[in-house]
Amino acid sequence: MSAGDQRQRERRKRRIMKKTNRVVFLPVGLMIMFLCGTVYAWSIISRSISATFPSWNAQTLSMTFTLTMMFYAVGGLVSGFILKKTGPRPVLTAAALLYPSGLVIASFAQSPALLYLGYGAMCGLATGLCYNSVVSTVSAWFPDRQGAVSGILLAAYGLSSFVSGKIFAAFAPADGGRAWATGLRILAVLLLAAIVTAIAVFRFPKVGEITFDASQNKKHREPASDIPPSKMLRTGSFWLYYIWVALLTGAGLILVGQASGIAEEVGRNLSGNTIATVVGMISIMNAIGRICNGTVFDRFGYHGTMTMVLSTFSFSAVMMLMAYQTGIFALLVIGFMTGGFAYGAFCSTSPALMSDFYGRTWYSINFSIIPTNTLFTSFATVIAGRLYDITNSFYSSILLLFAFVIASVFLAFVIRRPGEKKVTAGHKFKHHRHKVQMAG
Repeated sequence: MSAGDQRQRERRKRRIMKKTNRVVFLPVGLMIMFLCGTVYAWSIISRSISATFPSWNAQTLSMTFTLTMMFYAVGGLVSGFILKKTGPRPVLTAAALLYPSGLVIASFAQSPALLYLGYGAMCGLATGLCYNSVVSTVSAWFPDRQGAVSGILLAAYGLSSFVSGKIFAAFAPADGGRAWATGLRILAVLLLAAIVTAIAVFRFPKVGEITFDASQNKKHREPASDIPPSKMLRTGSFWLYYIWVALLTGAGLILVGQASGIAEEVGRNLSGNTIATVVGMISIMNAIGRICNGTVFDRFGYHGTMTMVLSTFSFSAVMMLMAYQTGIFALLVIGFMTGGFAYGAFCSTSPALMSDFYGRTWYSINFSIIPTNTLFTSFATVIAGRLYDITNSFYSSILLLFAFVIASVFLAFVIRRPGEKKVTAGHKFKHHRHKVQMAG
């Protein structure tokens, strides 16, 4: 290729980049993730619904959130296969139909069945469709900033439940009325507008559309492998990580799903608004954890992120247990804040790790397999609700959360990046002796 042809090719690449400013995809993705994250405000929303229908016990209401998480996993998996073939727009179109419809159906609930169908099945499925579409599309435009970008996106997703929970607590107090139904319908309209905007904007980058300068290339680490799901599912590294994710997902869902009840039990004389604020701190720290962990992953890899997640989650569980034993509400606040940080940091690990471990070519499908763990871990909230009905205390929920975290600590020691081997002291000695012999 002549120098003239090379210059012409470079000019053509620059023109392409000029036409498509990748930064535009981030705010649209943030808007979608923020609105989709409102499903995690269930512990606040359910208090208003419970006041309207006092005969619905904790286990009955917990099943709604369990179904939301189960169908979220299904939606993420289905979207992974569709995204690979068609791109994000058909997937988002399906979400634009499901999400508003599900919220409206739930708003007319006179029995748990409509809550299960609308908020549980339809909204859960739409959340999975949106989540995978947004993360896969936006991260595809930022392969050089995978951890940071996914952390920012998931921060919006996590922060949503704090903002929406506060608004919902003020707009629809637990006074036995049906203001909560109006709130769900307003959310339906907002989600429809946001998803339609994403349908008009979102697409995957074309080959050669994203380039890096020399300084960026130094920071950009190539994936350990680039394999389809059929091969990934035959690797030990994937299944170890999958189980690790499942354990911490169960712990996080218990924290989010039972936070309101835990706070009310420890702080018996506190107002509903104070309880909502304290529960909302989980979401604020969740958002901070997602951003911090994304940056930590880009700089220190999966070892650094796992260490940070497990240390803070363990500390959180200890603080919450001590709050129950001593009655000191400040300890519970600390537990909620560190638990929210840990859960957020953990959630932002998967998008970057799956790309780093298994590559970009099959990313949308490989990544969508991870959330399928909620098909069974979502029952953690049902178990916690059942334990409460039996013991009349949320202390048992904290013990269950603590057990999940401890199990994940032991598992983290054996998770390895594909191709990465654990270097023992014996190996180091042999390597050093070989170098000495060669030098001699």
